Amino acid sequence: MKLLLDTHVLLWSVLDSSKLSPSATVHLTDPGNEVFISAVSSWEIAIKHSLGKLDLNNITPADFLTYATDRVGFSLLEMDNRLAITYGSVPALHPDPFDRMLIHQAMSLDMFMVSADKRFSAYEKHGLKLIW
Repeated sequence: MKLLLDTHVLLWSVLDSSKLSPSATVHLTDPGNEVFISAVSSWEIAIKHSLGKLDLNNITPADFLTYATDRVGFSLLEMDNRLAITYGSVPALHPDPFDRMLIHQAMSLDMFMVSADKRFSAYEKHGLKLIW
């Protein structure tokens, strides 16, 4: 299975895995699953960190990303221009544009979205496969 992490799940996976649900933990640690970090999450982390709204335990966003890929084993998912240009097709059921793009990526790329955000479930009727 290919899993796409919501930004908070990425943060929890690296900084405090006790916040993950048992189901998320099982899926994230299954060696048969590929776990992806979207460029959207990297951008969101960089913005929130630069504004002082996100504490990464005294590490830089770049070092955080390196740790998540090199030590934890997550893979990077780049932003695709064709995907970006079709962002408007995503129903505005969630107010956060970062989250809507992550949802769009997961649905478009046939990935499972890993998120604790209850508002994501509104997208299941549009094809989102959700794990929490």
